[in-house]
Amino acid sequence: MKLEIKNFQNQVMKFDFYINNMDDVELLGKVHVIGTAVNNNGKIEINGHYSVRLRMQCVRCLKELELGLENDFTGTFLDEIQYTQYLKSLNTECVIDKNEIYDPVENGIIDLANLVREYIILDMPPYPQCEPDCEDSSEIKKHSDNGIDPRWQQLLQIKN
Repeated sequence: MKLEIKNFQNQVMKFDFYINNMDDVELLGKVHVIGTAVNNNGKIEINGHYSVRLRMQCVRCLKELELGLENDFTGTFLDEIQYTQYLKSLNTECVIDKNEIYDPVENGIIDLANLVREYIILDMPPYPQCEPDCEDSSEIKKHSDNGIDPRWQQLLQIKN
């Protein structure tokens, strides 16, 4: 969904929509997105919530698994004039807290689907595993009951 900022000057706009597909994310159904956008003289604050079911692959056994993600997202956007002023106000070396990070409104449009996509990718686990135990422990079981390797046995005798 794309928000045109000219449609809600100095007011609150609520949104509730679904995203059917996303780049780099394998969806099991649609992404449900709800939230609000507040336009305060060119500074647009976006707050929302998303929920989605993803298809991922276990890093241990390579089986497919389903993962449910649900989280809040925020974004602060500035129109072209304010964003240019914001960039000029930054020093070459300065401390910026999270409340001072802004994104530009491009051509009067904010792409909410891209904002939600970024949050989903950041919330995805980097190494998804089957929960609670992955079935692929064959290598561990194969070598667990062999006892001590005879090549290392001599080292144990040195200790005594």
